[in-house]
Amino acid sequence: MPNNTQRSSQRRRFKVPSEFGQARQSRSRKNRPCDACRKRKTACVITSTPPCLFCKGRGIECKSSASDSVASRSALSASLFASAPAPQDAAQDGSSSNSESPRMASNNIRPSARSDSIEVIPAPYLQTLEDNENRTAHSMGPAAEQDTHFLASFRSDVLSGPNQIDAEFIQVHEGSGYPWDPPVHFCLLQDEFTAHDNKAREEASRAIEEMVEPHGPTFVRLYFRHIHPVLPVLSKVRFLNQYSADKTKLPASLRGAVYALASVFWKSEPSLQGSLHFQQHELADLATGSLQRELDSPNLAKLQASLLLLHMTPNRTDSIAHPKTWTSTAQAVAAAQMIGLHQDAEKWNLPSWEKRLRRKLWWATYMTDVWSAVCHGNPPHIYAASFNTSPVTMDDLRSEESIPEDLRSLVYSSNVGFDVASGVRFLELVKMSQTLREVIDCSFHMPRLAPPDSQKMEMENRGRLVSLQGELHNWATILPQCLTMPHLEDAMSIISNNAPLHLAYYAHLALLYRALMNPATKVAKAMPSSSLRLWFGTALSDFASFTDFMSELTPMDLRGFWGCHARSQLILCGNFIIYLFVLATEPGEITSAFKLLESFHDTLQRLKRQVDSISELLLLPVSLRIDSFFTQAADRLGGGPVADSTTTAISTPGAAPIPLMNNP
Repeated sequence: MPNNTQRSSQRRRFKVPSEFGQARQSRSRKNRPCDACRKRKTACVITSTPPCLFCKGRGIECKSSASDSVASRSALSASLFASAPAPQDAAQDGSSSNSESPRMASNNIRPSARSDSIEVIPAPYLQTLEDNENRTAHSMGPAAEQDTHFLASFRSDVLSGPNQIDAEFIQVHEGSGYPWDPPVHFCLLQDEFTAHDNKAREEASRAIEEMVEPHGPTFVRLYFRHIHPVLPVLSKVRFLNQYSADKTKLPASLRGAVYALASVFWKSEPSLQGSLHFQQHELADLATGSLQRELDSPNLAKLQASLLLLHMTPNRTDSIAHPKTWTSTAQAVAAAQMIGLHQDAEKWNLPSWEKRLRRKLWWATYMTDVWSAVCHGNPPHIYAASFNTSPVTMDDLRSEESIPEDLRSLVYSSNVGFDVASGVRFLELVKMSQTLREVIDCSFHMPRLAPPDSQKMEMENRGRLVSLQGELHNWATILPQCLTMPHLEDAMSIISNNAPLHLAYYAHLALLYRALMNPATKVAKAMPSSSLRLWFGTALSDFASFTDFMSELTPMDLRGFWGCHARSQLILCGNFIIYLFVLATEPGEITSAFKLLESFHDTLQRLKRQVDSISELLLLPVSLRIDSFFTQAADRLGGGPVADSTTTAISTPGAAPIPLMNNP
């Protein structure tokens, strides 16, 4: 009789017959899990028939590859190996190191005499955080509900019922084991909204389409002709594919934003007859209202809507940047962080198009944050330690820009391919926004209401500002030809999309010189060795080109798309000319500064007479300030009473009114 050890080693093994394709609850032994759930070691829940909840949410094939014969398993193993992407192909498609290579997969599929112990590892596949029906991917940051390293070794779904997965944690990057390269996870959440929420979204979507009918495709064409070259936040092919297949699948907020921005250019196309029966703000209101509900489940499309809705035509009564610009920017930044755009996706297991779009949208959000902060003098929301997204490249901007034949009816022939100038312009504006952010960090941070902790830090900041001045000094001379302003004889017939970039440069230059010349006080004005006096001549000389730029603008230029920050940028430039005139000390400087002020004033008067009511809105706030200065300057500079106490004050966005000091 065998001993206990022998009995233990000879213990019978019971095999529970299993099959695939029936309803299956979690941990069921009679019904096999699908390949994807087996590989992930998570619950495979099939309510009635495949696909399971996981595969349905991801839009992937739900199948079980287990077989009763070794031969069929071997054949399947070979086919999986053959179909798996080669390492170099996987890299090109954007798969990261956490995807198993074909060799790794084949090592896990070993022939065995026991058919019930075989588990076939499916071929690696690229995940997507975007195209998951009724599911939204939320970023799981370092301080999220569970430690990211712990999630890498043990992940469990959030179940709201025995057969219902409410949320699951997915890994897009396994990390390298080093502290600076941790695993990255997202929470894939089931989108479930109340009936009244869904009804409100449907009503907004229907109202938007009814308002633009039958001109929806025309507005799309206008958008890609006038808006996209200046603000390329959409993925052209992806948007047009979704629009042509079923436009209602696109968020109502995004469609409304595209239609609303394009509607301003209806009269610019000679082929379009008649006038529109709605106002831009009516579309914008519907889109904004829908966005507030849609941001319960943020994604790339809804972030695009957030960024575009900032750029609606301002009210005529607004003489400063509307506070909504800043609060809406905060919302866009939060949405971008919620979907993880502040993290570098280069190594993630995502398709290449998704990585490129995520990178482009992050830097569009970064630019928006910097310039919106300048509008009101607030500290930007995004700071250096809050993101590690890699720089946007020309390849990112070229991606999804060449329109296939079947979609070309939705764009004008001139917009079928990638516009290199648009890409270069976007990259230049990103670079400019980064250096402006440095200026803010060096000089326009919040005062500590105490002496600086370190004089060395002050010297370092001053040194960095001087370095930035050297970089900006020759900006116009080293600019690529495609970004220069057209000659005056050519400018009368074409819209230069480069004008907003040049205006942003001069606004940046004004802020840089204000930082270098700080503090602009009476004491500094009287002291030859002060920063104000040392940099005054250079600032006056450099800013003379701004009035040349303005004098060469045409009504055609002003009819282009400038974006919501242009008015504040123009205010900064106009106020800086006033700043130079008031702070000038030498007779020659006073004369030169006054000539700049007079030239700018004359240009504004000429343009206001030539442009339409929409284009005039760009000039209105700065024109009010310059006119007010000429009205009040004699009394202010002479120390007499102010002519009209109700006249608009001369002030710089985000700063106290400039103190007018007597010139000697």
